[in-house]
Amino acid sequence: MNARKYKMVAAVVIALLAAQSGLGKSIRASVHQANKLYAEGNYSEAMSKYDQALVEQPTAPEPKFNKANSYYRLDDLGRAMDLYSQVAAESKDMKLVTKAKYNLGNSHFQQGLKQRDSSLQKAIDELQSSIGCWRQVLDIKADNEKAARNIEVARLTIKDLIDQLNKQKKKEGQQKQQKQEKQEKQENQQQDQSQGGGQDQQQKTAQEPNQPEEPNQPQQQEQKEKQQRQAVVPDSTAQEILDKEQRQRKERQVFQRAGYQKVERDW
Repeated sequence: MNARKYKMVAAVVIALLAAQSGLGKSIRASVHQANKLYAEGNYSEAMSKYDQALVEQPTAPEPKFNKANSYYRLDDLGRAMDLYSQVAAESKDMKLVTKAKYNLGNSHFQQGLKQRDSSLQKAIDELQSSIGCWRQVLDIKADNEKAARNIEVARLTIKDLIDQLNKQKKKEGQQKQQKQEKQEKQENQQQDQSQGGGQDQQQKTAQEPNQPEEPNQPQQQEQKEKQQRQAVVPDSTAQEILDKEQRQRKERQVFQRAGYQKVERDW
């Protein structure tokens, strides 16, 4: 009974080993065909073969790394960086991890060069990321001369980009200041024109002589006529006094000529 169980288990193990062996051969065959296409420059066809290998064994790091290389050659840096990052995080083979980190640094560097015309700051950020990847390579293998040389190249490139960025900011600041000064000048001119118009009106009003007031003709005419009436019309009270005095003088003359006669009393 125990012998039978042992034979059954052994048969299963042998079958699994055979299956794994066959699977390994199939993956190796797909990767081999893909590598050949890659070497010929047929990167798209090569990726199809790498995908076949990954379908059979999704966790296999080698086909994923080579597929990332194909994306890099096709200048699809975003997808290449995604795969390089996966290989660097998942692979147990430190040699392959080193290659993935190195190529990841190259991808960031190329991406940074592409950003120079559109955004200097983004270009600088990408180059700094590339330096970070190459430093990780040196942490694994300190004598990696390519990584060390690439770091120096990236530093010099960053220095040049920073100089360009500072000049760009200075130019933008000058343009902004000139625009602001121009705007302020226009506002001051408009304000001066507005104030100048008011001053001209005030000066015009001040320079014009005061117009004489129109004489009040009816009132002056009335006063003139009144004065004329006063000069022509005699004072009635004074005339009466003169008339009365003249009558009395005539009566005295009459009495003097006729003599004085007593009036008889009636008593």
